[in-house]
Amino acid sequence: MKVALLIGSLLSTLSLHAAITLGAYNIRNFDYDERYRIRTNKSELTTILKNLKADVLSVEEVVNTSEFNAFITSKLPGYKAAISECGGAHGQHLGFIYNTATVDLLSFNEDLSVSEPGQAGGCDSGSRPLAIGLFQIKSTKQKFYGLTAHLKSGSQADSVLKREKQFQIIKNIVKELKSKTGVADFYIAGDLNTTEYINRGVDYKMLTKLVSDLGMVDLSQNLGCSAYWWGGTDDGKEEPSLLDHLIVTPGLRKNSNEAQVHAHCKKVSCRQATLQELGISYESVSDHCPQTATIQ
Repeated sequence: MKVALLIGSLLSTLSLHAAITLGAYNIRNFDYDERYRIRTNKSELTTILKNLKADVLSVEEVVNTSEFNAFITSKLPGYKAAISECGGAHGQHLGFIYNTATVDLLSFNEDLSVSEPGQAGGCDSGSRPLAIGLFQIKSTKQKFYGLTAHLKSGSQADSVLKREKQFQIIKNIVKELKSKTGVADFYIAGDLNTTEYINRGVDYKMLTKLVSDLGMVDLSQNLGCSAYWWGGTDDGKEEPSLLDHLIVTPGLRKNSNEAQVHAHCKKVSCRQATLQELGISYESVSDHCPQTATIQ
C-alpha cells in the first residue's frame, strides 16, 4: 500500500510539472509563394512540424487558410489550428497550431490595432493583425496567453518607426489583459522583423526595452539566426538574420532552457551557406526556420 501511495505521489508530481513546448514558425506564404512561384513542399513541412513536437506553435504567413486547416487535420492528428480571419495587405494570416492532448484553447481573437498604428485597422490592408489565444495546460490548469505577431518588414526608417509603434501597442495589450483577466503568464512569438538585431542596432534596442518593460525573457536572444536571405550581393552565399523571437513571462519559464532553432538554420549552424547547403526546407518551405523552447 505504501509503495502504491508513493508511486501515485510521484506520478502526481510529474503531472504537475509536465513539460510544455512553445514555438514559432513563419511558413512563407503557405501554400504557394507567388513571388518566387514556389509551392509549399507539404511533405517536408509535415516532417518539420512532427519533429518539433510543439504543444503550441505560433504560425505566420498562412495565405491559403482553408488548405492549411485541411493540412493540419490530415497530417498532424491530435492538433488543431486557430488562424486569423484577417491577413493584412498581402493576405498573410497568422495564429496557432496546438496539441489538443496537452492544452485547451479557451479563446481566440485578433487585434487590428497593430496593422496601422493610430488608424482604424483594416482586415485586408496594412500589416498583419495580432492573434491572441488564451490557453490552459491540461495537467496543471495553468492559463496563459499566446500572442502571435508578424510586424512590419524592412530596415527603412519608416518601417522601423512603425515597428516601434507596434511594440508599444503589444506592450499595452499585454498590460491590459493582465489587469482585466488576472492571467499572469504570457508569451509573445513570431516574425518581429528585427532586421538589425544581430548587429545590436535599433531593433535590438527596441525589443530589449519591450522585454524589460514587461518583465519578460527573450528565449531567442542567443540564437545565431532564425532566417536566411540573399544578403544583397550575388556571391552565392545566403546570409543569416535573427527576425523571429519567443518571449515568455517568468511564470512560464520553469527552467533555464533557451530557444532552439531547427530546419536549415540548425543544419548549417547559422553560418553563411549556399542554397545547396541550406537544402529543401529553405528552397521549398520557408526562408525562416522554426524555433522551440520547453518552458516547463
